[in-house]
Amino acid sequence: MRMARPYLLALVFVLAVMAGLSLLPDMRKSESGTDVAVFRPSAATRLTNSNLVDMMIGLQLATPILRVEWENSLLTVEFKVKAGKGLPAEWTRDVEQLLRLSFARMENVNRVLIRYAVPADEAALPSNASVARGERTDLADSTTKSRLLLAADIRRTDSWLASLGELGNADPLHDEIWRERLRMSNTSEWTKWYGPVPTYSTRPAAE
Repeated sequence: MRMARPYLLALVFVLAVMAGLSLLPDMRKSESGTDVAVFRPSAATRLTNSNLVDMMIGLQLATPILRVEWENSLLTVEFKVKAGKGLPAEWTRDVEQLLRLSFARMENVNRVLIRYAVPADEAALPSNASVARGERTDLADSTTKSRLLLAADIRRTDSWLASLGELGNADPLHDEIWRERLRMSNTSEWTKWYGPVPTYSTRPAAE
């Protein structure tokens, strides 16, 4: 047993060295032939104020973002609506990506509020909007904040998230089922710009 003690100490030392080496970055050759440290990224599972911006950039969303807030498991994202153009064609795919990040990749996001707004510096009504019909509006005041047009409210506990893959090709603005799933609501400002939202139902007819 006395002879085994030195070997045991040597084994402990070797294991400690190997553990330390595993924490070091990989060394790879760059194009110039010099060694370059390459760190293996770890997959984040919790959204924080520190990684919020990086997470949003990583999604590469088609719709520009005006504002993002993160507080107490609530993520609020306000998208920019181009004045007079309405929602971009890719908006449902953007929402799908955002919800996948929030509820599939992150474990601490319980609720997502999605808003679509016209920036204050673009908040002037088109000539064929309600102002042309004599209705009073202050949308042309560039000193005001962005004007909210649409909003959605999604929670982690929503059972329909099992069908999230269908959202990209859905029509939540008009389809009543998807409007209910996303808790879609349009404001009076939307009506001033585009008029009432016509809806339809895809529910099976009752027998």
